[in-house]
Amino acid sequence: MAEVLRAEIGDAPTPVLTTTSSTAPGVARRWTSLDDFTREVAEARICDGVHFRTSTEVGTAMGRRVGSLAAAKYLRSSE
Repeated sequence: MAEVLRAEIGDAPTPVLTTTSSTAPGVARRWTSLDDFTREVAEARICDGVHFRTSTEVGTAMGRRVGSLAAAKYLRSSE
């Protein structure tokens, strides 16, 4: 997701990304960096016991490659 957003944004400043949770009313998480967002999601999955560090590193790298390929194919073709 971050790579597709990065391709959409280009050189413009990253907009503030915000998420909320129905299980934590009134709490919002905000990021001004796509890399910070990606890192926090990966860390949360490790802390939650869903993934090991290696799987998040491999998954993040794979996600970047897939996102770059998708952006190159679909975003460029609509111009």
